[in-house]
Amino acid sequence: MLIVIPGALPALPVAAELAKLLPERAPALHVWLQAGAARAQPYDLRAHGCTAFEAWQLRRAGHRPEAGLPLGAGLGPLLTQDQPQDGEPVWLAELAHLALGADQAMLADPDQMDLRAEESAALYDTVRPLFDGTGFAAEPLDARRWRLRLPEGLRPATASPLAVAGHRLNDWWKQDAETRPWRRLLNEIQMAWHDHPVNEARAARGVAPVNALWLYGGARPWRIAPPGQELILDGLDAPQRAGDWAAWLDALPALDAQLRARSGKQGLPGAPTELLLLGDDRSVALTLKPRGSLLGWLPAPKKNWSAWWSHPA
Repeated sequence: MLIVIPGALPALPVAAELAKLLPERAPALHVWLQAGAARAQPYDLRAHGCTAFEAWQLRRAGHRPEAGLPLGAGLGPLLTQDQPQDGEPVWLAELAHLALGADQAMLADPDQMDLRAEESAALYDTVRPLFDGTGFAAEPLDARRWRLRLPEGLRPATASPLAVAGHRLNDWWKQDAETRPWRRLLNEIQMAWHDHPVNEARAARGVAPVNALWLYGGARPWRIAPPGQELILDGLDAPQRAGDWAAWLDALPALDAQLRARSGKQGLPGAPTELLLLGDDRSVALTLKPRGSLLGWLPAPKKNWSAWWSHPA
């Protein structure tokens, strides 16, 4: 059994303090961490262009990065696998909010946008004529994203909205000549959406306005492998990405209850189990095996899990 927990590994500056609270807040998880044989690996968010969880989903689906594109480019075909595929690169545009500060801009978490189908349709109708004659084309897929067609030869290396959200946009936004046509079109779209009735209605219900499109994807479709029997516990994912450690701690008991339900003697899994813990900059795979009938009466040896929890992989 493989159990995947995105967001399980907190940022290193707070990891040691949160480790002190784990025995009380998540006793079942604490027992598992003490018993598992750990294999830690670093993760480079910038190089892959997607979160560690998205990278795991892409690899599980059988994606192999194309030359010149990051791993995260595969999210285009992966997120549209229920749509007809034509063999062309699949670029996506996420309806997004750019939060502008005094000296920087950041992309808001797309999972917090609360987009409605009628809002997306109205915004699309407003900007659809702007695409004429640009070499770009847009096709709505769902409330939160559209499929984009790019001019021949344009293949920008981009990153997923979940990877970019909360980080300085200047670190991700390429200001090169190749992407100038897209930036020009995007600027026109932003002006068309300024003070749009949709955004006025969104402000009235307390959600951020849609003031940008975030371009990502770009890989060609492949034969996507069917999902396995993994158990995904994602309650820690959003708090970890937001750096909201109070919410992260609040989410621990629900996760811990699911691990406890799968625990047997001495709090260990009742069957061989792989636990995959994911964070922004590292991942840790834990192998846990039930103890034999004789060893089951003896205390399980405890491993120094804080050695990898609070330090770089």
